[in-house]
Amino acid sequence: MKDLRLSRLFAWTLLIALPLWFGSCSKDDNPTIVDTPTVEGNYKISTLTIDPKALGLYSDLIAGSKLFFNNTTCLNDITITFKTGGDATTDNPMSCQSIPVPVSTFTGIDATSKWSLSGNQLTVTKGDGTKTAYTVLGTGAILKLQWQGTLNYPTPSSTMYTYTMELKKQ
Repeated sequence: MKDLRLSRLFAWTLLIALPLWFGSCSKDDNPTIVDTPTVEGNYKISTLTIDPKALGLYSDLIAGSKLFFNNTTCLNDITITFKTGGDATTDNPMSCQSIPVPVSTFTGIDATSKWSLSGNQLTVTKGDGTKTAYTVLGTGAILKLQWQGTLNYPTPSSTMYTYTMELKKQ
């Protein structure tokens, strides 16, 4: 009789202890993976704006460039590539070959640039050593960059502008 009570007590103890025992296990074999944003890839310019307005007239540089450069689609045709390892390039499509200024005037990126990303700060160094610091406002299918600089076309300006460029991943 004493063995029966002891067996029941042991059974009840196990019945209560098992859910607590298994419930306290954690899954250490599934570590948390942190998704690090990246800018690597090929992109086309979808939006390029400036604030305050260029020449007091244009906030949309793509539309403004079409007026200044005989309806060219140059800014939309450029492919900007951020390669693994830190190289950044732009191509030189036919629509850009007739404009009187380098494409890097608008983007800060030339055919032989280097890039580095630290947090949300993207630094691009052009082939001539000129650096541009971009704030990355978004990554993924749309890479959104913002930076400050002067406008070097049609005449150099002392006005500080804020540029915002959206790049669509190809």
